[in-house]
Amino acid sequence: MKNAIIVHEGNNESLLRFTQTKLFFDAKNIGIDFFKGCITLESYENALNIAEPGDVILETGDFLTTTFRSRYDDSIITFAKDSEDIIKFDKNIPIDFKKRYYPKESKQLYIIENLLKTILRSKKLIYLDNNEHNSIIKPKGNHLYGLASGWKTAIYSSMHNFKTVTVYDYCNDQLNFAKYLHSLSELPETVNLTGPTSGIYNPPKDIKEYWNKWHNMNVKFEKLNLLDNPVFPKNSFIWISNIFNYEPTLFEYGFERIVIARNYLLNNNKDSIITI
Repeated sequence: MKNAIIVHEGNNESLLRFTQTKLFFDAKNIGIDFFKGCITLESYENALNIAEPGDVILETGDFLTTTFRSRYDDSIITFAKDSEDIIKFDKNIPIDFKKRYYPKESKQLYIIENLLKTILRSKKLIYLDNNEHNSIIKPKGNHLYGLASGWKTAIYSSMHNFKTVTVYDYCNDQLNFAKYLHSLSELPETVNLTGPTSGIYNPPKDIKEYWNKWHNMNVKFEKLNLLDNPVFPKNSFIWISNIFNYEPTLFEYGFERIVIARNYLLNNNKDSIITI
């Protein structure tokens, strides 16, 4: 797959993070599997020194449309500035939660509003089930670290006799909801949540049967951000979901820091199993 090479001049860091984010998510916040990575450089000269056929060179503030991607030629180096199929954002305007700079009916405002709404919603979003497409793998190790969302951590716990079990998350609401369910000896038929939710509350049959054992287990609950470079106990089994491919995280931290954090997690926890 190709790389996106962003020519970044100036100091509009929020617009740079926005540009990076929208290489991997479209205007409606749907993931795009188009680029393998993103490189940010200070000039076209530097970009041309590393560009290979198939790479796309763009500028901070360039939004590549669906039409642009459909007309893409992987046999050449593509310059976004030569295309009419991009939406330009003003290089002097930040992507700001507090102020809207673009006209109400503009494409720019539409894209920005969709992104910012998704980010704000994510801070209180509770996942009632798991939406990853990957299958459950057979766990092993001494220590289980699993996210608070859905049922996957409890499922992994039921599959192996771990010495310790820790439910973690960065979202307080998600963590508190998981803690509340754990406090119950059996799962309720329904739950009443006022905040934003994702998915449907529908516990699998095997989880209902396992729940009393899960309830009586000494489970730790910990607020933890995988972007803070944690080092887990040796021989841990760690479920991280899609945290390194999550739109709100990508916009908040930027592509480079996401890559650094992911590499740190893998390199400094080589004696553990990390699964998405």
